[in-house]
Amino acid sequence: MLLKRVTEEVKKLFQLKRSKASLQRQEEILHLKRRLEEYDIQFSNLAYRPCVETQTLMEISITVAQNNELLNQLSSEKELAVQQLLANQVGISPKIMKEHHKFIVTMAHIFGGPYPCLRKYIRSSIT
Repeated sequence: MLLKRVTEEVKKLFQLKRSKASLQRQEEILHLKRRLEEYDIQFSNLAYRPCVETQTLMEISITVAQNNELLNQLSSEKELAVQQLLANQVGISPKIMKEHHKFIVTMAHIFGGPYPCLRKYIRSSIT
């Protein structure tokens, strides 16, 4: 009887922990959604299209996220400084940068913003 009660309590604790994590993920997604609306980006525009440059695009996004000047410029001007990124020797053509602009902006916000659950998910999915 005691073992059954303890087991039920443990299950409740795990469910509570899962629901808190789920709630945090939901809050992160809603926050990111509102943030991306400022750039006229909707999640539906970000359908996954595998491409050869995916790893490079992720590196660009992380570069933007880690560079306060670029991230601040992105936040204030709502534009990605293509020439400045190229000057940082990212090694990708301006055409590809323009084609994947929304992806880069989104990933830069995820890697540079308050989104630990989303970062963890993305990192686990690209490795």
